[in-house]
Amino acid sequence: MLALAACGSGDVTEPTTPPTTPPTSLGDQTEGAQDIWEIEPFAPLEPGAYFIDPDFDPSTPLRVMYDIAVEGWSMWIGGAKFSGEGHVGVSITTVTNLVTDGCSDHFHADPPVGPSVDDLAIALEHLAPFQVTSPPEDVTVYGYSGTHMELTVPDLPVEGSGDDLRFTACTGGQLKSWVAPFDTAPDDAFYGYTGSGYTEEFWILDVEGTRLMIAAGRSADSPQQDLEELRAILDSIQIEPSGGIADPDSASIPVRAI
Repeated sequence: MLALAACGSGDVTEPTTPPTTPPTSLGDQTEGAQDIWEIEPFAPLEPGAYFIDPDFDPSTPLRVMYDIAVEGWSMWIGGAKFSGEGHVGVSITTVTNLVTDGCSDHFHADPPVGPSVDDLAIALEHLAPFQVTSPPEDVTVYGYSGTHMELTVPDLPVEGSGDDLRFTACTGGQLKSWVAPFDTAPDDAFYGYTGSGYTEEFWILDVEGTRLMIAAGRSADSPQQDLEELRAILDSIQIEPSGGIADPDSASIPVRAI
């Protein structure tokens, strides 16, 4: 996981949509699913069922299950797909903090972001230099209540592309945002942004007292096929908080990524 932790300070994406009708027990399903943490970071993913321990803590019961239906996706804390036109991805984790400023100050916020859904939503809403393209809104998805919102990378100068892309006005050439449990260095944070217009859609949910973030990210020029595959992953998500799935009844919301 060291390679993935390093990636937490930088290099991939995120995610979106409510559930289909789930089976009666996610616990039964995980027996045939792969633990995403057991796969090498960014290795190709075979089509099939996967599950993730989003807080990176095997002693806690929360698990999230999802399907990767087609080839072309890579291991991430959910899944990521890269192409010459950009990338899309799903991130499933329990965010512990944000950076102080996404461009100019990558050290973790002090004091840290509070523990509630609203705490994180408000902090993201005010995280410079991101633009709020869909303000925080109360939703119920995947059987849990929470907040939906969307941030977009503003018009920032960049050089290069792919692994060599640099936000030239930002510290270290990187744009950063949220902090996952495995981001242990004081300036580790997600930095998988591909340039102006990159959009991240967030579902921040209260799962029996645990704050769960599901994020869907896409580059400005992501192909339609990639967006459809992204949506399919989001549609497949099932949350297992403590030995059983949530009530599947949930209010549907539009998938803005499509």
